[in-house]
Amino acid sequence: MDNSPVDPVAYMDVLKKTRRRRRYFFGVVLLYIPAILITYYISPTNRAMGTLFGFWVVILIIVTFLAAVSRCPRCGNYFHMHGMTFLVLRKCLHCQLHINSDKIT
Repeated sequence: MDNSPVDPVAYMDVLKKTRRRRRYFFGVVLLYIPAILITYYISPTNRAMGTLFGFWVVILIIVTFLAAVSRCPRCGNYFHMHGMTFLVLRKCLHCQLHINSDKIT
């Protein structure tokens, strides 16, 4: 485990990209309930609900994959993956680099 001092300039681009992918992931997860309610009010058929669910699952798979393969700039391992476990935590699962360590002054 490498706990060397953080150089914010060197890590800024990679951590910014990782934060953006996390926002996409949480946005897609939180978007499901409002989207399903709006679809129900517009067209309460099973076909419309199923189509929305299928579309949502495809988008969820894509953003989950993008968040899962984000690399840690310090250790080079996947930031949110440890083996087959996907954990969206604020620290790298390998070297404990915080997601906002480039913003700390």
